[in-house]
Amino acid sequence: MAKEQFTAFWLGYRPSGPGKAPPLQATPDYIDVLVLAFSNIFPGNTTCEGFLQKSHTADELHAGIASLRQSNPNTKILLSIQGTPQPPVGWNTGITDPQAFGGWLGYIIDTWNLDGFDVDNEDLDSFPGQQFVDAVIGMRKAMPQAIITLDTYKFDRDKEVIKELAPYLTSINTIAYFLDYDDMTSLVEQYATVIDHAKISIGVKSAEVGPISQGTSVDDTAKLCTFEPSQGSKLGMTLWDLSEDITSVTGKPDGTWTRTIHEHLP
Repeated sequence: MAKEQFTAFWLGYRPSGPGKAPPLQATPDYIDVLVLAFSNIFPGNTTCEGFLQKSHTADELHAGIASLRQSNPNTKILLSIQGTPQPPVGWNTGITDPQAFGGWLGYIIDTWNLDGFDVDNEDLDSFPGQQFVDAVIGMRKAMPQAIITLDTYKFDRDKEVIKELAPYLTSINTIAYFLDYDDMTSLVEQYATVIDHAKISIGVKSAEVGPISQGTSVDDTAKLCTFEPSQGSKLGMTLWDLSEDITSVTGKPDGTWTRTIHEHLP
């Protein structure tokens, strides 16, 4: 059994079933943290789960989560939250009442039987600042025991807020899938200067390497599994994503990236 953590995303907006993405219930039991994508920030310090339900009804998703609780009792289940293009509301400026937002997510965590949330702040219209920091701290205050992770790939943009949020975050995922091995490991070393190395999970993508697909090669994925920052051991690996680790997307056998991480993660 691997000591390091295996995190993987599952996309509610991709159809699942025979010849398609694997259904939620088919998540391997060696996945330590499963992240459902996506919920969206909505006006009024709330979220909307409509995109998560684009290809699966709420009842189907609830049934899938309930099934996983039975078959994979040790797997933690998170919901990833990103900004909304229409109406335009994002992480950097969209949360006006952190206490209300934290309270809303407390309701969501109970309603959906979750263990926490993944913060996917890829808003490009502004830099994350105090308003974003306050929003995440509001989440932590409302949910002291919840898992709260942060996705990041722009170190210069995010370094100051990560440094401030480090005590409140469970971990971060470096989602710079498009970088090669050397650049990815250099990026991890940078992040280890602002957050504990044991809170860093290295993100890879199950897709062909290229400027459009932005995939991580299988060879680099295997090497990244065994890489450790100079300061000490990393948290583990993060896969984007289980739903697209299929032949019709990658050109390789179903589950190639998933198995590679499972087989190489220390």
